[in-house]
Amino acid sequence: GATLTSAECTGEISSFSGECNYQNFFDNLDADCDIALLFDGTDPEEEVPELCRYDAPVQFVEIMGTYQKDRRYFKGSGPLVDGGNYKQDSARLQRFETNMGSETLIGFPEYAARMTYNANNGLATEDEPNGYPANMNLFASCQLNTVMCCFTDDSNGEGFASNGDATTDVCRHNLADSPQSNHIKYGWSVFPGTETPTHCTGFTWKDGEDELLGNMMYDISYRTTINKGYLKGVPGAPMCGCVEHMPTVEAAECRTATKKGEIEFTFSYEEGIVSASNTATINYQDCAVADLKKQYVANNAGDADKIAAIDDHLAGDGGCANEDHLSEEELHVKSVSTRYPSIDATVWSDLVVGEGIYFQPRGIDEAAADAAFRDLINAGCKEADGADRHCIIRRVCASCTSEPHRDIYYQRLTDLPPSGTNTTEVYLINTFMNSWSKTPANDMAAGDFALYSTYQDALDGTNAWTWCDYGTEGVYGFPRNCGVTTYMHNQWNSYVRNGAYADHHGFYVELP
Repeated sequence: GATLTSAECTGEISSFSGECNYQNFFDNLDADCDIALLFDGTDPEEEVPELCRYDAPVQFVEIMGTYQKDRRYFKGSGPLVDGGNYKQDSARLQRFETNMGSETLIGFPEYAARMTYNANNGLATEDEPNGYPANMNLFASCQLNTVMCCFTDDSNGEGFASNGDATTDVCRHNLADSPQSNHIKYGWSVFPGTETPTHCTGFTWKDGEDELLGNMMYDISYRTTINKGYLKGVPGAPMCGCVEHMPTVEAAECRTATKKGEIEFTFSYEEGIVSASNTATINYQDCAVADLKKQYVANNAGDADKIAAIDDHLAGDGGCANEDHLSEEELHVKSVSTRYPSIDATVWSDLVVGEGIYFQPRGIDEAAADAAFRDLINAGCKEADGADRHCIIRRVCASCTSEPHRDIYYQRLTDLPPSGTNTTEVYLINTFMNSWSKTPANDMAAGDFALYSTYQDALDGTNAWTWCDYGTEGVYGFPRNCGVTTYMHNQWNSYVRNGAYADHHGFYVELP
């Protein structure tokens, strides 16, 4: 704890409006306080930002009181959703809405109980730790900047129609997109014909416009429940989450939050502890474009690839009638499956390494296996003009849920890093198996390689993938979350851990 610098350095010690940061805290610090003593033994330039993130806003967990209540609510269960006495179970939420719902900055859901789990499962990094809950990790699986809640029970209020809230057709849900909610690794829920009336509501934001995300989350979830009585989600899906984890629906309303004036931040010192709080005037309203998909499109005007990405989640009017997705998952026999591409033995090597139906263990001697792999890559493939190039590496994956990830082509563009275990060396075969990292010399943005969805694109150098990231060394294999234009989760393979969909995959190398 800190040591008082004088009898006057107690109670409110710094108050300001605008952005909560160290400089504003320091510029408005009471003259009777010594900042070094307030944060005795710690760095105030690190401590104040932490207070701004985790103490100044009302933390989401404070609304209902426990992480478990929030966790179960978001997945569509728990006392508030399934309890026998709604009025009693919602009393705490009603008090918060009445007294603070529109008068404070609320933090986006984060929980101390998730910090270690997220760090150990590639959902956070050492430099960027987080405690985001399942299905709404802003760091790892919310790349479309869009969050949605879907409700199927309006019996605790006046009802969807009386509130003027449109219902939507629910198309389908890939159960593999939300295993932490449904506890199912693979499978689909498909909803043809007429189903229970469902109302979906959400919010979307541009990069950098994230100050009020917690308030928006509160608005579409707990605030909607307490003011309208909406509960229960689509079977097999979370009740609330980033759209990447939610069921595909035709439409959702769009909500937003704005502040009137600036947010006031107050720091206090009592009994050796510095704490922070805020006061604000928050307005909740429909978006400028009241339809979530249309607002998303407006936010991403000019980015055709990003606009197209929302179609998998918000299908648009009549979109559920499109059964192409059923063909893709082989639930309808309407087209040829892309899961099992043929491997032409005159173009591709024998299987190098693989799992599941492509089972082929790597050689016991890692150095020898790596040398054989490199020999294939350096076997003398040629460009169309006769120039030398590396031979293309191909991964096929029958169990991958994303079509572009069922057949990926890796074209090496720079020299291979040397083989070995020093910091500038690597066993390249293990890079693909278990350690998809950008060092040494495996950085797409730096021009070390390119990824393609077809062999012809790889030969022509056209339609290369544009988004790539890398995993914790020794844990996540090829291609981590790399995608055609944006993040695509759980299509990576690994020979040392479970958790993704690439259980049936194999690697081949182009023949010269």
